[in-house]
Amino acid sequence: MLKLRRFLCGWFGFMALMFLLVPAFTIWFFLRSVNVHVPSSIIRGYLFFFTFTFLLTVPYGMAWWTVKKGKAFARFWAIVASLEMILMSLSPLILMSLPAAYQKHSATHRLHHFGIFEGLLLALGIAGLLAFARRDAMAQPVIAAKPPRIAGDGTSRLLDGIAWIVGIAGYLWGRHLWVQWGLAHGLIWSSGLSVYLLILAAGLITVVLHESGHVAVGLALGMKLRAFIVGPFHWRIRDGRWKFQFLPAKILSLGGAAGLVPTDPKQSHWREIWMGAAGPLTNLVTGLIVTVAVLTSVGRPYEQYWQLLALVSTLSLITFIVNLIPLRPESHYSDGAQIYQLLRGGPWADLHRVMNLVGSTLVTPLRPRDYDIDAIQRAEISFNEGRQALLLRFFASYYFLDHGMISQACAAFIDAESIYGQSALELPAELHTDFVFGSAFLRRDAADARLWWERMEAKKPTHFGVDYWLAQSALFWIEGRKEEARTAWEKGNQLAQKLPAAGCYEFDRYRYSLLHDCIEKEEINAAS
Repeated sequence: MLKLRRFLCGWFGFMALMFLLVPAFTIWFFLRSVNVHVPSSIIRGYLFFFTFTFLLTVPYGMAWWTVKKGKAFARFWAIVASLEMILMSLSPLILMSLPAAYQKHSATHRLHHFGIFEGLLLALGIAGLLAFARRDAMAQPVIAAKPPRIAGDGTSRLLDGIAWIVGIAGYLWGRHLWVQWGLAHGLIWSSGLSVYLLILAAGLITVVLHESGHVAVGLALGMKLRAFIVGPFHWRIRDGRWKFQFLPAKILSLGGAAGLVPTDPKQSHWREIWMGAAGPLTNLVTGLIVTVAVLTSVGRPYEQYWQLLALVSTLSLITFIVNLIPLRPESHYSDGAQIYQLLRGGPWADLHRVMNLVGSTLVTPLRPRDYDIDAIQRAEISFNEGRQALLLRFFASYYFLDHGMISQACAAFIDAESIYGQSALELPAELHTDFVFGSAFLRRDAADARLWWERMEAKKPTHFGVDYWLAQSALFWIEGRKEEARTAWEKGNQLAQKLPAAGCYEFDRYRYSLLHDCIEKEEINAAS
């Protein structure tokens, strides 16, 4: 239900933005008509339409904002927005029930309009009522609090605001120019549901082009691809094999990522800069090419797709500009922010060096014992909260564990736990397995290991790989459930032996051997 509430929160925001564009175009119309005589009837019609549309926007906007921020009235606004969606979906049927004198179209034509979009609104409206019906619906935060900004990361609220202005204003201006161009050439800009679908399709195409730019340059520079994400479509290498996952909750997300790791952990930072800049530059080049294609589309076979191409052109050029602005939209940084950090040097240079070393263990013989512990400890001084701080402590723990320095590994793990407590991070289920293993194997704390396991189970993990079975085996072992620990160990060890010959996978097999020794030792002691 929590995932449904998160999806609905995003949908409320999407609907608010779509309805907000209508008043924006109305204001644009009046500004352009200051010196032009416009009949009073048209002005009254626009004013009524502006007011009506704005009133429709308010429930969606308030539902999105209050649910995202966890405000006291979030549940109320979510229910109001859900009821509005239901009423909107039923509007064609309501019109059909009016007396014949008030009906301008045939019943068949109006019924035809009760189509995919109305059905979607009806389903989401009902889902919203169910998701927020319980009084404790907002007891758990729907959207995790955004981690605090890290000094020197190049981002700021001012830049966030500039990015929003550039994005919205750029879309409105681009749409206006294309509408005018289309009218001048006898081409009509579609409206209604088709526009939403075209925007979504154009957004996904833009993200594919952007991430493909990163991949092409990264591979040319000797890097290896480990993940490719476009909206709800996720391709990742897990346990040495490519896995595909479709996440419906991300259907409205136009974000993406290309997971590239270096084969040379000491590569020049200029390679990372070029790889980071490749995405926005690809959007610039493809945006210009598609612009030319649209301008020459009249009479061509692809003329019927001119609106989609126009949207791809607009969104590509906007993405080029916005992505070079230092931003941190969620837990990841924009390309502009990462380029700034690489050029700045200092603690950020240490962080990127550490990340390169960690990534290279996925495709080279290097293991955690080959990490640059000096760079990790230097970076720890500057990063003492948030996801980066947590990962740095984990990397230090892996380094010491791979060297057989158990007490130092335990101390680094305890630091990681304290970072989690201070930052209240939203962690994926897979990362909880490291907390379970560390609590059981390093700290020998059964209660803490069980707590972390329950937290992981609450996330409803979907991947049951090497780390999952290692964590479960360690948990059962520390709880004294030896047979269950052995069963879980055997399942995981079979998977571990099939992993490729890379350093991080050798470390996984090493951890399995350490845990096996503990299980066997316990059994020997029990037998004696």
